[in-house]
Amino acid sequence: MAKVSPFHSKANPGKYHVCSNCTEGNNIEPRNKVPGTGGGQLCSRCKELQSSGGC
Repeated sequence: MAKVSPFHSKANPGKYHVCSNCTEGNNIEPRNKVPGTGGGQLCSRCKELQSSGGC
C-alpha cells in the first residue's frame, strides 16, 4: 500500500489519515472526505502502519 496526501472527515474532525490501507480512513464516506489535516492529529492506525512499514 502507499502513503497518500493527508485527508480527514468533516463529519468527525480531530484526526487525519495518510495511509491508503487505513481501515478507519477508508470507512469515511466520500461526501465527508476532505483533503488536509483539518488541524487534527495523525490517526493511531496510520501511525502503526507507518512504523511497521505497511503504509
